[in-house]
Amino acid sequence: PPTCPLSLPLVQTGDDKEEGPNLPSERWCTDILCCITFIIYWLGMLLVAGVAFKWGDPDSVNFGKDLGGFRCGVNGLGAPNASTPKVYYPRLSKDLYLQADLVKEPWRLNLYGICVEECPKKGDLVKDPGCMPKYAGLYPDVSQKACGELRGSWTVPLDTVSVANRCLPMNEKTASRTTLCAMPKCSEFPRGTKTCYTEEYADEEFWVMDPYSPKDVGDCVTQVQIGTELVYSAAGAGPMEKKLADGMQGLNQVVISVRESRVAILLFGILAPMVLAFCFMFFMQWLAGPAIYLAILVLFLVMLGATFLCACQAGLLGDFLAQALDKSPNSTIAELLGEAQVAIKESGYQDGLAYVGADEVNEQVYKVATLVLVVLDVLYMFAVCFFSNNIAIAVEVVEVGSHVVGHQPSMLLYPFTTVAAVLVLSVYFVFAGAYIGTLDASAIDDALGNFSEYNVTEDLQEVAADYGAEAEFNYSVDDNNIFAIKKVLGVYHLLGFLWSANFIIAISTTTIAGAVSYWFFYRDAPEKRPSWPLLTSQYTVVRFHLGTMAFGSLVIALVQLLRIIMEYVDQQTKEMQEQSGVLKLVMCCVRCCLACFERCIKFITSYAYIYTALNGDGFCTACFATWSLFVSHGSQVLMNAFIQQLLRVIQCVAIPITCAIACYYDSEYVDDNSNPLIPAGFALVFAYVVCRVFSSVYETVIDTLFVCTMRDVEKYDARHTPPELAEKLGFDVDKSQSGKRRGAGGSTSASRHDAEEQQEE
Repeated sequence: PPTCPLSLPLVQTGDDKEEGPNLPSERWCTDILCCITFIIYWLGMLLVAGVAFKWGDPDSVNFGKDLGGFRCGVNGLGAPNASTPKVYYPRLSKDLYLQADLVKEPWRLNLYGICVEECPKKGDLVKDPGCMPKYAGLYPDVSQKACGELRGSWTVPLDTVSVANRCLPMNEKTASRTTLCAMPKCSEFPRGTKTCYTEEYADEEFWVMDPYSPKDVGDCVTQVQIGTELVYSAAGAGPMEKKLADGMQGLNQVVISVRESRVAILLFGILAPMVLAFCFMFFMQWLAGPAIYLAILVLFLVMLGATFLCACQAGLLGDFLAQALDKSPNSTIAELLGEAQVAIKESGYQDGLAYVGADEVNEQVYKVATLVLVVLDVLYMFAVCFFSNNIAIAVEVVEVGSHVVGHQPSMLLYPFTTVAAVLVLSVYFVFAGAYIGTLDASAIDDALGNFSEYNVTEDLQEVAADYGAEAEFNYSVDDNNIFAIKKVLGVYHLLGFLWSANFIIAISTTTIAGAVSYWFFYRDAPEKRPSWPLLTSQYTVVRFHLGTMAFGSLVIALVQLLRIIMEYVDQQTKEMQEQSGVLKLVMCCVRCCLACFERCIKFITSYAYIYTALNGDGFCTACFATWSLFVSHGSQVLMNAFIQQLLRVIQCVAIPITCAIACYYDSEYVDDNSNPLIPAGFALVFAYVVCRVFSSVYETVIDTLFVCTMRDVEKYDARHTPPELAEKLGFDVDKSQSGKRRGAGGSTSASRHDAEEQQEE
């Protein structure tokens, strides 16, 4: 295989020494230059973050400005001081209307603000400092209406909520419902026994009932609910302010609902999915076959259902039924369908068979879709039959994978450390990015000006003079290029985040793969199996293969960065795409191709990490081994991926939906939450994340077992492969296990001896 120029040469892989993953003594540091590059890049990230933290303006994120441009919560000129950290916008609708072009870039908006101690409530009066004599001259743009007609104060029309110390309006909605009995009427009861409802619909003679009273429920036959809803909004508010106020009102409802049902969200969003996901993988060692074959059947039935619906919409089914009825001897069925057709026509439809079939507008589209689906149905059916042996092997691998998880349950908890690390990295990314966004021209000048203390510019000028060149190095930055500099720093910061996140995930994947390989080769040799396989694998990865992790994660990060840049270009060219259909098609194709390319890169690198954990290979060598695996066992690799997708759908759809339904009923009936859909939605998202973490472990275990099996088959005649899996692969179990009994992890010479015996037979 080709060697990677960024790798140091490996010690002998150990195939002629030990049948199993290479021991630490047989490994060498791989892709050292990539590891060094990663460290240097992070030093650059820390330098950028240090500049942002020192010369950035965090107050611009934490505090807003008042109408004079003075920062609230900061002592200085004007009215703001430390006791007034929040800013209220009394004429938000007018400012947003006048600056509608800047709404997409809210940090550039110049709003009329007033610094206040706390966000005001509906009906409060907020004094305008521009109308106070002691601040005369500091607020030249003060509203004349506020100082004259409003007597220096603004009346707050709505409650406001603090978001980053900005007081934003929040619409208020109150709803009430009254349960009434519609039948029998109140006049049908003896006088005084039922209270007639006279506020509305007095002619209906409703009477007020208690829905929780057995007597009222027994007396009533038909009940009705009358509801009223009060919606408060600012008079004269523009569409943007109304949308903002509705958003704040919805956000406030979410916060209240989550606070009320926080226990249910924790229970059904985290704990219950963990238990169910573990049980799912544990019982799959016995139920993998029925579950997978049932999922394959269900998928086929779904495809047939889609084909049937498209055929109905294309009108093909109506013609088929008409021809079938003409030939059918059963007159009863024909008469019933004829009556149904007459009823459909009388209801307003022109043609009864068109109701059974026929969407005339898109009829041709549905005909093409029907044809395509029919072809896919046939191909799917033939593929299942043709690859039945591959499916059986994949089922057996899944069962063995569940057995591995049962023996090493700590693998299921290990990825949560990865999630925690990525969350910490995300927090750093957000805060450092916010500080980078607050840099202005003066801050960049101050940062670059520090180099003058070390005479850097003078040295550069002397070097230029030595070569006969005249150059003047100026480190000043103006307002025209500050945005370009911030974009460059932002892209550098973003790439570092993507690289680091994928680096952490790569370490997790390789660590789990190493632990599985220890189980595969040394499960019957306790003297060779590490006492703590997960920690041993983690040490091996950190000690020898951080460069390989950096290499693979950089490739993925570059593809993801390219996708993000294309999404940005797509957003910036929306108007041009609306005018040019060709440009819109090109953008869609490019985005689709990049998405597929990213998935392919992730698929290849996941197998490359497994080869690194097993053999200690560098990234290029591991990718070559992955390519060889795809070439020699491509059908089985694809079938394994297909089965994993089915299991992922079962695990990541069924469990989250079940947990969300349970959270909904718990929030509604136990917590008496008025919006149970909100905590149910949070539980759904959290449960999906938990199940996705578990399924990622499961997929890594299955892929690692397959790679170890193929290595064992090719080199050691399946001597270490579990008997059931070896039998599926067509090996004589007794003969393959006899070589294993000669010594767990025997030599290659024994393998060759068995091969010679098989040839002689």
